[in-house]
Amino acid sequence: MTGKWHELRVDAREDRIQVFWDGSQIIDTTDRTFTEPGKVGVWTKADSVTYFDDLTLVPL
Repeated sequence: MTGKWHELRVDAREDRIQVFWDGSQIIDTTDRTFTEPGKVGVWTKADSVTYFDDLTLVPL
């Protein structure tokens, strides 16, 4: 996938997490590990080169 851009969207409301890749939902799950509002981070594998553009956080 070298040289291609993709849209990644994550909606996290209470314990429900939904992940969308290029407009298609790929994950719909729940997780009670973190129950309080907090921080957001992005991560990639150490052997990859990844660029993030137009990162937007919106309280839901």
